[in-house]
Amino acid sequence: MQQRGQQNNIRQTDNKQSGLFGYLLLLTLFFILLQVSLFIQTSEFYLGDFKLVADRLKIPQSVIPEVAYFIFVQLSLHFLFTVLIWGMTRLIGIALHCPWKMIEKLGLGLWFLGIITLLLMNQHYCPNSKFASLLSYLFSATVGGCLLIVCLALMIISGLMATWGLILITSNKSRLVLLSSIILTAFAGFVVQQSRASIPGVDAATPEKPNIILIGIDSLRPDFLGYFGYEKQTPHLDAFLNQASVFTDAFTPLARTFPAWISILTGQYPKQSGVRFNLPKLTHFNWQNTLPNILRERGYETIFATDETRFSNIDERFGFDETITPPIGFNDFLLGNMNDFPMANLVVNTWIGKYIFPHSYGNRPVITTYDPNSFIAFLKPTLEKARTKPVFFAVHFCLPHFPYFWGNDAADDKSIHNYQASVKRVDQQFHDFFELLKQNKMLEHSIVVLLSDHGEAIELPGDRVTEQDLFIPGDNNKKGLVPRFYPPSFDFETVNQSAGHGTDVLGLTQYHIVLAFKTYGLKQHQNSVLTDKVSLLDIKPTLLDFLHISRKQSDDGNSLKEMILAKGSVKLPPKHFFMESDFSPQAVRSVHPEARELLFEGIDYFQIDPMTGRVTVKKEMAQLIISSKQFADIYGEWILALYPQNKLEMMPILVNLNTGEWTNDLQTQFAKTSPAIHMLQALKNFYGPEITQIMS
Repeated sequence: MQQRGQQNNIRQTDNKQSGLFGYLLLLTLFFILLQVSLFIQTSEFYLGDFKLVADRLKIPQSVIPEVAYFIFVQLSLHFLFTVLIWGMTRLIGIALHCPWKMIEKLGLGLWFLGIITLLLMNQHYCPNSKFASLLSYLFSATVGGCLLIVCLALMIISGLMATWGLILITSNKSRLVLLSSIILTAFAGFVVQQSRASIPGVDAATPEKPNIILIGIDSLRPDFLGYFGYEKQTPHLDAFLNQASVFTDAFTPLARTFPAWISILTGQYPKQSGVRFNLPKLTHFNWQNTLPNILRERGYETIFATDETRFSNIDERFGFDETITPPIGFNDFLLGNMNDFPMANLVVNTWIGKYIFPHSYGNRPVITTYDPNSFIAFLKPTLEKARTKPVFFAVHFCLPHFPYFWGNDAADDKSIHNYQASVKRVDQQFHDFFELLKQNKMLEHSIVVLLSDHGEAIELPGDRVTEQDLFIPGDNNKKGLVPRFYPPSFDFETVNQSAGHGTDVLGLTQYHIVLAFKTYGLKQHQNSVLTDKVSLLDIKPTLLDFLHISRKQSDDGNSLKEMILAKGSVKLPPKHFFMESDFSPQAVRSVHPEARELLFEGIDYFQIDPMTGRVTVKKEMAQLIISSKQFADIYGEWILALYPQNKLEMMPILVNLNTGEWTNDLQTQFAKTSPAIHMLQALKNFYGPEITQIMS
């Protein structure tokens, strides 16, 4: 009878334990539903909008497995949270010898404490999260920080009590085994870390075959760096530039990331390479003419890394042995934006987050959780590998790209403040990457190129080079009215303002870039400030020249090697430099582009490959994009821009870059004393029938 009574007590205890777990699991499911409800209410894209997107883009079934995995991981995290709270409750009950009714209350209280702690941690570490915004209506970030300290203290106390409960139910022998395992594990980890740190890197490069390292920074304006006189210092970038050969008048042919990087890798204009916009199909692209392919054929290991792949799909096809990037394809858009839940947000940037949330870890467009340190950690294993070949390593940091703020950086009301903060933070990111290069002996013999793929316009006065007071009207413009040659943004910018990048060829802050060369361990190292007009097209021929590799005549760029060695005493001959805009719907011509509006303005231009899940521009839409382009030619101190006004006509805008004077009438005396006719003919020869009739 006594034994039967004990069995009944055990059975009752088991039932109560499972009952407590069931209560906690129901609470967790309710919490999941609340999160999904809030997410839906604050993300119209994932309601009717998503259905419209799905119908218009014809989303293939190949994206489903990753979506299912994402949902499974989210549910698993919440289930593990429930198990953790249940386990802590049982152990605390044992430690305090609580009756069962007290244990049930303790479990519910501990669950609520855990949820509140998670929400407060999410508010602290991810201030741009939707759930952080919800808490901000209840109390300020300062009050939230104080509450977080209290909640964490209570959770730590609970954890200590649970540990004591675990010790009480563990036998003396098991305790000894547990303690020994902890000590041995900690010691082994310390030994491994020390041994890795003590192994010196081996420089596989030589003066004849130095490492080639391209460091690109997205949307970086030169005039926002301390080196160029900006009031806020960028110490690490400034220090590099102070010891490098810096080209102060460098431009990109197209101010969008993917076309710009293709110009870097091919040395060709977008018109020549065929890459005229983001996400083209690349049906006729010449894969063999890329810089990484040429260097790989000559014994280089080639690597590309970036923290953004939504609109710039650079992969192994371009000649890279390895690419370090977030996953490419539609699920990058879908899952990256969807992943804003407190538990996931706190896990994303951990070592396990790299594997369970690949679409969010180290991914710049996921602004809720992006941590600049995570991308550096993403690069570290590759940089620490043993090397038997010289390395061509191209890395692109996208932190200064719109919307300029990131995971733990709360957005400011003014775009200029956000942009300043992003430039300051990428300066530290640049330093961290450079330290990795030094630690792994990659700078013993190397050529380092610092560049920005394009600049950025944030509607500051002067972001377009046409000042109203310097306008020269033609004879037909008796009132001297300044023409509206470019559609205004939502922000009603004036004639000397522009926004974004790739939207306006006279917004030269969009096209003006950082470009500097610095050598390590080579005799050719020189420091200088070079004022010739150069471009991204010149990087490939310059590097090939340094390596004594002949280049193809089809390349459009010039070698800058002699200019670098001669500290600018060698000058480039006068040369036309052509620029073009990209696809610029109304929604993108703003410093505050609305993602939903942008999506629906551009959705009909794109398609999803059913096999790869990649997003590309539809073939029939490519010509529409090209027909909407603006074109420009920079020649000496002049720039001539052509703006399409309709399908048949383009308005010319001629600007003297030295004086700032400009006109839209090529019959004025100002225009007749300029090389405008020569520049117009050069544009027609280069772009052919894409240049329509010029308005007189």
